[in-house]
Amino acid sequence: MNETVSREASDDTDNRENGSDPRGLAAWVAKLGDSGMPVFAHTAQDIAHVSESRESSAAELSRVVLQDAAMTAKLLRIANSPVFNPVGKPVSTVSRAVVLLGFQEVRSICLSIAVVESMLKGKQKQRVIEEMARSFHAAVQARAFARKRKDKSPEEVFIATLLYHLGDMAFWAFAGESAQQLDEAMQQAPGVSAAKIQREVLGFEFRDLTLNLSREWKLGDLLEQSLEGKVDRNPRAGNVVLGHELAVAAQDGWQTPEVRQLMERIAENLYMPAEDARKLVMQNAEEAAETAAFYGAGKAGRLIPVRGGKDPRDEEDQEELQEEAAFLEPDPMLQLKILRELATLMESKPDFNLVLEMVLEGIYRGIGLDRTLFALRTPDHRFLAGRYALGADNETLCRRFQIETVDRKPNFFNEVIRTRQAVWAGKTGDFENARLLTPEILRISEGAPFFVAPIEIRGKVIGVFYADRGSSGRELDEDSFSSFKHFAQQGNLALTFLKSN
Repeated sequence: MNETVSREASDDTDNRENGSDPRGLAAWVAKLGDSGMPVFAHTAQDIAHVSESRESSAAELSRVVLQDAAMTAKLLRIANSPVFNPVGKPVSTVSRAVVLLGFQEVRSICLSIAVVESMLKGKQKQRVIEEMARSFHAAVQARAFARKRKDKSPEEVFIATLLYHLGDMAFWAFAGESAQQLDEAMQQAPGVSAAKIQREVLGFEFRDLTLNLSREWKLGDLLEQSLEGKVDRNPRAGNVVLGHELAVAAQDGWQTPEVRQLMERIAENLYMPAEDARKLVMQNAEEAAETAAFYGAGKAGRLIPVRGGKDPRDEEDQEELQEEAAFLEPDPMLQLKILRELATLMESKPDFNLVLEMVLEGIYRGIGLDRTLFALRTPDHRFLAGRYALGADNETLCRRFQIETVDRKPNFFNEVIRTRQAVWAGKTGDFENARLLTPEILRISEGAPFFVAPIEIRGKVIGVFYADRGSSGRELDEDSFSSFKHFAQQGNLALTFLKSN
């Protein structure tokens, strides 16, 4: 027995070294996690952890999103689309998107973006696009069914349905010779079930691959129950399966006997007249086509059957493969939008932390800095402690940022608190402040110049904003410092306003 396991492990190692596909279900799960979809797996786990934690907040979800520039850009594009923002109220920050759309909605959007980005960066076989089209169609249908049933979390149903064929998409996106072999086998046996051919060629079914990926990456109980066929015990899993049955049947047209039978089931399940159910399903199909396009999967959107052959809105397909810059560049227009959004936010009397998070996001994305953080003074005023950070290695920065601020130990941050002035630390020729940069502070900044501004309410400093470009090695400049001070000033005015009302 041990010799067999060792031999299989050795074979798998040889396969990886030779660049060939692995053999067996476990080896495929490992391949997709190690070299095929590590970014998706990491993002999915991060988002799942945030949503499951009792202490999680919108800020934590925003932080996960903001670590990925491509995801941030696509989330905001989707948040401003007619599908999600019919009133056309501009959304310029992730923090604001979470407030307006809701925690679960943003979680759903981000996982969907992760699926699209991962799959479309693979080999992009036609089968990937076809599976993605069915998945988006099924997900929008299932979410609508869940809403009609007064489901407590329709977005969870959407995600489970979207990921129901994750194994299928992942295989076609990242497989090599195995994909060609399976494709040929399926074309030569059109009347044979796909599951049977998968077992014969691969030794397992795609459903098994999806189930194992779901367990490995902790994608949720609802997805697992749907894949295990527990629809009788869980009506929510029934929505997932029904969405996919409809998406598959609709590929052959909306007038087929299979579709008509499904329409009758849908009307019965939703306690709706047959004609109303049909209208709902057709509207869902059009929404699915538009949704896929907004997610950057325009090719998949065009494969979703809609009434009259109407094409979904065509987002430029080249955006699907566009590489994002490693570090953010200054964007004056974005700065202006975020500052306006901050002013508008005051009308709703937002949470204190939301204001700080929005200011920090403006500094990070608008000014184009590598790392940003706000730190608050402890109640006894002995320390400045990092509370929230964005950018490169943000968790390490937040953890390290513990600065003692007692008078008997003068340092740079003590001076910022005393003078209540923004300062550019490490600026050439600034010898007076240079002597206050203690080894403790240089360890935090990693020796790079940085900006600091006080967080002030009614003349009392409660903390500081910090920002640098140490990770990229890019120089700080006067324009960036001026913008940094402006954001800090507007943040302080907003906090003072909240405190006064």
